[in-house]
Amino acid sequence: MALKKDVETILSGATAPAAGETTLGDCTELDLDAALQVEIEVQVTYGATATAGVVARVWAAASTGEYTTAPIDEYALPFGAGATMRISFQTRASPRFMKVTVQNEDPAVAATGVSVTATVQTA
Repeated sequence: MALKKDVETILSGATAPAAGETTLGDCTELDLDAALQVEIEVQVTYGATATAGVVARVWAAASTGEYTTAPIDEYALPFGAGATMRISFQTRASPRFMKVTVQNEDPAVAATGVSVTATVQTA
Protein backbone atom coordinates (compact mmCIF):
# COMPACT_ATOMS: atom_id res chain seq x y z
CA MET A 1 0.00 0.00 0.00
CA ALA A 2 1.49 3.33 -1.07
CA LEU A 3 0.92 6.39 1.03
CA LYS A 4 0.15 9.76 -0.53
CA LYS A 5 0.59 13.25 0.91
CA ASP A 6 -1.32 16.30 -0.33
CA VAL A 7 -0.64 19.86 0.82
CA GLU A 8 -3.68 22.09 0.92
CA THR A 9 -3.91 25.79 1.70
CA ILE A 10 -6.54 26.56 4.34
CA LEU A 11 -5.82 30.27 4.79
CA SER A 12 -3.39 32.57 2.97
CA GLY A 13 -2.26 36.12 3.75
CA ALA A 14 -5.09 36.80 6.20
CA THR A 15 -5.17 39.26 9.10
CA ALA A 16 -6.25 38.37 12.63
CA PRO A 17 -7.55 41.64 14.07
CA ALA A 18 -6.54 42.84 17.53
CA ALA A 19 -8.41 40.72 20.10
CA GLY A 20 -10.10 38.96 17.18
CA GLU A 21 -10.01 35.81 15.10
CA THR A 22 -10.02 34.81 11.46
CA THR A 23 -13.40 33.30 10.60
CA LEU A 24 -14.52 29.86 9.51
CA GLY A 25 -15.84 31.56 6.38
CA ASP A 26 -12.27 32.68 5.55
CA CYS A 27 -11.01 29.07 5.53
CA THR A 28 -10.90 26.39 2.90
CA GLU A 29 -12.61 23.27 4.20
CA LEU A 30 -10.55 20.07 4.40
CA ASP A 31 -12.24 16.82 3.43
CA LEU A 32 -10.64 14.16 5.62
CA ASP A 33 -12.70 11.19 4.47
CA ALA A 34 -9.60 9.17 3.47
CA ALA A 35 -7.08 10.83 5.83
CA LEU A 36 -4.74 8.77 7.98
CA GLN A 37 -2.79 11.73 9.42
CA VAL A 38 -3.09 15.50 9.32
CA GLU A 39 -0.30 17.98 10.00
CA ILE A 40 -1.11 21.68 10.22
CA GLU A 41 1.42 24.47 9.68
CA VAL A 42 0.60 28.02 10.77
CA GLN A 43 2.65 31.14 10.05
CA VAL A 44 1.98 34.65 11.35
CA THR A 45 3.75 38.01 11.46
CA TYR A 46 3.48 39.98 14.70
CA GLY A 47 3.48 43.77 14.77
CA ALA A 48 6.54 45.49 16.23
CA THR A 49 4.49 46.72 19.21
CA ALA A 50 2.56 43.48 19.79
CA THR A 51 2.54 42.16 23.34
CA ALA A 52 0.79 38.80 22.92
CA GLY A 53 0.70 35.92 20.47
CA VAL A 54 -1.88 33.91 18.58
CA VAL A 55 -3.57 30.54 19.00
CA ALA A 56 -4.43 28.20 16.12
CA ARG A 57 -7.86 26.63 16.65
CA VAL A 58 -8.96 23.43 14.87
CA TRP A 59 -12.68 22.98 14.16
CA ALA A 60 -14.47 19.76 13.12
CA ALA A 61 -17.70 18.91 11.32
CA ALA A 62 -19.48 15.65 10.58
CA SER A 63 -21.28 17.33 7.67
CA THR A 64 -19.95 20.15 5.52
CA GLY A 65 -20.65 23.54 7.11
CA GLU A 66 -21.91 22.17 10.45
CA TYR A 67 -18.94 22.95 12.71
CA THR A 68 -18.59 22.28 16.41
CA THR A 69 -19.26 25.14 18.82
CA ALA A 70 -15.82 24.69 20.40
CA PRO A 71 -12.46 23.83 18.79
CA ILE A 72 -11.27 20.22 19.00
CA ASP A 73 -7.61 21.31 19.31
CA GLU A 74 -5.73 24.53 20.10
CA TYR A 75 -2.02 25.34 19.70
CA ALA A 76 -0.25 28.52 20.77
CA LEU A 77 2.31 29.86 18.31
CA PRO A 78 5.68 31.11 19.53
CA PHE A 79 5.61 34.88 20.11
CA GLY A 80 8.13 37.52 19.06
CA ALA A 81 7.21 41.17 18.57
CA GLY A 82 8.04 42.23 15.00
CA ALA A 83 8.87 38.66 13.97
CA THR A 84 7.38 36.07 11.66
CA MET A 85 6.78 32.84 13.55
CA ARG A 86 5.73 29.37 12.47
CA ILE A 87 4.55 26.18 14.13
CA SER A 88 3.64 22.72 12.85
CA PHE A 89 1.51 20.24 14.75
CA GLN A 90 -0.39 17.03 14.15
CA THR A 91 -4.08 16.94 14.84
CA ARG A 92 -6.85 14.36 14.65
CA ALA A 93 -7.73 12.92 11.27
CA SER A 94 -11.04 11.54 12.59
CA PRO A 95 -13.45 14.39 11.72
CA ARG A 96 -15.04 14.23 8.27
CA PHE A 97 -14.37 17.94 7.65
CA MET A 98 -11.95 20.41 9.25
CA LYS A 99 -11.12 24.12 9.28
CA VAL A 100 -8.48 26.12 11.20
CA THR A 101 -8.85 29.67 12.53
CA VAL A 102 -6.27 31.90 14.22
CA GLN A 103 -7.20 33.80 17.41
CA ASN A 104 -5.14 36.92 18.13
CA GLU A 105 -4.52 37.34 21.87
CA ASP A 106 -3.05 40.86 21.49
CA PRO A 107 -5.61 43.47 22.59
CA ALA A 108 -4.29 46.30 20.42
CA VAL A 109 -2.21 45.07 17.44
CA ALA A 110 -3.37 42.94 14.49
CA ALA A 111 -1.41 39.87 13.42
CA THR A 112 -0.77 39.83 9.67
CA GLY A 113 0.40 37.39 7.02
CA VAL A 114 -1.61 34.61 8.62
CA SER A 115 -1.22 31.45 6.57
CA VAL A 116 -2.38 27.92 7.35
CA THR A 117 -1.58 24.81 5.33
CA ALA A 118 -2.40 21.16 5.92
CA THR A 119 -0.47 18.10 4.86
CA VAL A 120 -2.97 15.27 4.60
CA GLN A 121 -1.68 11.71 4.37
CA THR A 122 -3.93 9.14 2.71
CA ALA A 123 -3.58 5.54 1.58
